Amino acid sequence: MSDKKIPWAKPDIGKDELFEIIDSFKTDWLTMGPKTKKLEDSMAKFLNVPYAIAVSNGTIALDLALKALGVKYGDEVIVPAMTYFATVSAVCYQGAIPVFVDIEDQTFNIDPTKIEEAIGPKTKAIIFIDYGGNPADYDKISEIGRKYNIAVLQDGAQSLGAIYKGNPVGAQSPISTMSFHMAKVMTTVEGGMIFTHDQATRDRLLTMRNQGEPGGQKYTHTLLGTNARLTDLHAAIGVAQFEKLPKYLQARKQIAKKYDQIFSAKADKIKLVSTPFENSSNAYFFYPILIEKRDQVAEALREKYNIDTRVAYPMPVYNQPVFVSQKLQFRKMNCPVAERFTTQVLNLPIFFGMTDEEINRVAWAVLVELN
Repeated sequence: MSDKKIPWAKPDIGKDELFEIIDSFKTDWLTMGPKTKKLEDSMAKFLNVPYAIAVSNGTIALDLALKALGVKYGDEVIVPAMTYFATVSAVCYQGAIPVFVDIEDQTFNIDPTKIEEAIGPKTKAIIFIDYGGNPADYDKISEIGRKYNIAVLQDGAQSLGAIYKGNPVGAQSPISTMSFHMAKVMTTVEGGMIFTHDQATRDRLLTMRNQGEPGGQKYTHTLLGTNARLTDLHAAIGVAQFEKLPKYLQARKQIAKKYDQIFSAKADKIKLVSTPFENSSNAYFFYPILIEKRDQVAEALREKYNIDTRVAYPMPVYNQPVFVSQKLQFRKMNCPVAERFTTQVLNLPIFFGMTDEEINRVAWAVLVELN
């Protein structure tokens, strides 16, 4: 293997981020402060939502959002059968029971037509994701939520930069969350955010984030909160990253377009994700393909071509050992699409700065291994 390794993801962090961090040192404000507030304001404006609450990571964002919705022990929460584990673990943190529902064959998101049959007397909320930045059918999901008076929570960990029917994805729901982990489209290294349209919910979340202390009342605790604060050092990185977000998103779309052009001629062997809604677009946090012999192809790309890939995700969440061993309660519907998807999905390299030569090398290697 003489070719330079092509990573699955590659963060773009340099002098701009360092400048913002140095500025935090110069102002002597390293914990949560003005940089955090600036990032919150920027994200709220970008997503056209009134309130944004920065937190230490995307998982704690989900945990606090569910608490704000009043999800408690014994409640049931409908979740996609195929998602990152944190979507579901956050439900379990509340002592609630995840109910797994199948995904759509086109978008790879939760199938709205399967949700109603999963609703029971204990159903408290529905969580949906936008897989890899591909928008879910929010209108149908929210309609079900209204019909049954069930809260809808958007886990937008992968959603930043997507468009759904003309609007930015990530804050459609009354409450939603986002992740800025190192591999995401933009990063704070570790960090997350909660968005809401309701001031009372925002005030509650601010208190929960800060050890249960309401603003300006040091050592007075009105709620059982936690330390979920985002430091200004992390926010400083996010402030610099946000300025570059448009070019990050444009680059990902161009890479995906080139992959699409190459793979479209092999529709008999490679299934691609689709975005079926008008005035909508994928942010391409992931570039997933569905193929036979997925594991063999992934191994070949790694060993023969020095190309890194990811399998997101290798099994429906209910097949994770912690559920199979019955350490955690759950309920599941029939999920044939998720079962098939998790045996076929392969996420190819996509990152800002990826060259045409690298794109062609990845695509060529995939096609060679499938022939």
